[in-house]
Amino acid sequence: MPDLRALKQLLEDRGDLVRVEREIDPRFEMPAVMAKLEATGKAYQFESVKGSPFPLVGGFFNRVERFALGLDGSVADAGFGHADMARRVEAAKAAPIAHCTVDSGPAAEVVRQGEDINLLELPVPHFFERDSGPFITAALGIARHPRTGVLNAGFYRTLILGKDICAINASSLSDLRRFYHHAETNGEEMSIALAIGVEPASLFAAACKLPPTISEFDVAGGLKGAPIEMMKARTSDLLVPAGAEFIIEGKVDFSRRIENTLGEYAGQYGPESAPITRVTAITHRHQPLFYAIMAGRNPEHNNIGDIAVYGIKVDIASRLMQLSSSIRRVNVFTEPRLGPMVHIAIAIDKQSDDEPAELLRRAFELPGSIFPLNRITRRIIIVDTDINTDSLEDVEWAIWTRVSHPGKLLLIPGVESWELDRVSIPGRGSLRLGIDATMDMDLRDTLVRPITPGADDIDLADYLSPEALR
Repeated sequence: MPDLRALKQLLEDRGDLVRVEREIDPRFEMPAVMAKLEATGKAYQFESVKGSPFPLVGGFFNRVERFALGLDGSVADAGFGHADMARRVEAAKAAPIAHCTVDSGPAAEVVRQGEDINLLELPVPHFFERDSGPFITAALGIARHPRTGVLNAGFYRTLILGKDICAINASSLSDLRRFYHHAETNGEEMSIALAIGVEPASLFAAACKLPPTISEFDVAGGLKGAPIEMMKARTSDLLVPAGAEFIIEGKVDFSRRIENTLGEYAGQYGPESAPITRVTAITHRHQPLFYAIMAGRNPEHNNIGDIAVYGIKVDIASRLMQLSSSIRRVNVFTEPRLGPMVHIAIAIDKQSDDEPAELLRRAFELPGSIFPLNRITRRIIIVDTDINTDSLEDVEWAIWTRVSHPGKLLLIPGVESWELDRVSIPGRGSLRLGIDATMDMDLRDTLVRPITPGADDIDLADYLSPEALR
């Protein structure tokens, strides 16, 4: 399994990484180029970032099939996608491998403390015009569970505020938000660390949602097939990845908080509030690579973010399947183009025209393992079994060909949302929509889809040469 550097070399050898040699400004110019390169599917290395002695790399996972390259060091089979990665993640959750502790590692080759600490020399991008400043986007935030002591890791956007101060944000869904609350409420000191440029298995595991008894680094071990090597931090009892490019250590100061804004994955700005963290040490490799993820609605950000929802999607689908014996398939859409909320398609073998409306009401009332379903779901569409629930295009076709009157729509106003639903107005909530996109029983003979018998069994390889199929 490759580490970040080995993966970079693999990508470069394959012609999938480009180097930008000219000096580039990290404020707006570099993110603009990052976004352009992401759209081409290329990974990148900026050799000369204005104001920094370190190169920046990114775009490694702007194509889903590179997940396999990051885990195995080999090219994925054709068609490798999110479903394949979800299976690997779920298998690693079921069979984690405990991390191990080593005396030291490459991440501690250079140690900076006291006056030598300088966050401002890192090549941190300032992504969007209304962002509060430059944000670290690809760091693993590391803390211990206050009750279990289990080592926890997650992605937390981090605003650089000065040479030795930053703000590490924690969303309401995150474990870190609960750790913050516990420490602040009990007047406890809290240590935290940021690991930048970790091996892919740790990167992927940190995006998972896990119970408090399991460390993300142990799930990373399950993905890797071997223990993740960790070393003791310089200024706390935390363990940090020994093979990281950079480690930033700090103490959280709950006496000061800062409001800040960053462009988010669904193409909107997201305000947050976070306590100040005072940096106590920065360690890094000799000639380190600073890894960054292009923020906002961009491929690498969204691909890695999708890992977080694999388990949630499985959970939602399994609980919905239990609502009715008529349900045949469920698909949960979490695509950024649909905004920050979940959209759900349910295929049923309908027995009456009243059945979809009742099912929609029950679905929106379903409790959730993290949030009630209606808090994170914008729209639920009921379709017939001839509709492919995995295809948003097919589901939309059902809406525009089978919704014939207002009675097939269920509008639920004023529902409390989770924080990423920016259209939700405090005190008023936002709208939920249920759609009965099934055929009316008395129109089933007239709304039949045109089908060519045997079309699904046709394999073009039986009719064309391999050269013609390339």
